[in-house]
Amino acid sequence: MKNFFFLVVLGVMVSCSSDDGFDDANGNVAKKYITKITTAGNGDSNVSTVTYNGDKKVLSASDGQQINAFTYNTDGSLNKISGGGDALFTSEIMGTIHQAYEIGDILGYDSKGNPTLLELYEDDYYTGERYTYKATLTYDTNPFAFYYTLDAAGIIDVLNNTQLNFSMIAASPEIILAKLLLPVNNPISVIIRDETNIEVARIDVSYVYNADKYPISSQVTVQEDGFVDQYSVLYDYLP
Repeated sequence: MKNFFFLVVLGVMVSCSSDDGFDDANGNVAKKYITKITTAGNGDSNVSTVTYNGDKKVLSASDGQQINAFTYNTDGSLNKISGGGDALFTSEIMGTIHQAYEIGDILGYDSKGNPTLLELYEDDYYTGERYTYKATLTYDTNPFAFYYTLDAAGIIDVLNNTQLNFSMIAASPEIILAKLLLPVNNPISVIIRDETNIEVARIDVSYVYNADKYPISSQVTVQEDGFVDQYSVLYDYLP
């Protein structure tokens, strides 16, 4: 089954635009903070968790196997992410893309600022040949489920303005790419095509939302190489 990937956002001397477009796209929405993601399918299951302090700052994030701890400066800005594994949740569509491909470039956005056309790469292990693909993404009209969780961990500030030193160093192009990939709505589908425009993979997500327009569950279907993989996701938030 396809599990969620955590998005590592670690680096030094990062400086990007201070406007990520989330408020413009979604208006005055409720701030919801994810505490648990449960995925299940094909006889397997996985639970990822996020814990917070009384000020709703992320203390730790676990993918069910490894844990990251978050520490902050006196002004509340993120100081360090430590521990094994990666840092925070990303969507099931972007997580699956990260599993299978290297993201080379963002070629297009929709009117709200969501990345809609990606250039992907895949290297042949035996020949060393690189294959190029295009991924076309579509989105719902509801607020990105992980936005305020990322914000509570200081990641949004890192992507927008903050200059930090981390215990683990990532190249600045990775930070820039993470900023450019940050959506404001939830991805609901992606179609991946090869260099001849033949569809080689597809992911579709169907959400059930709560009264605040955040997903409480979803059904995910992954089609690739003639195989179909389906799994379900449950989302829990702070009360």
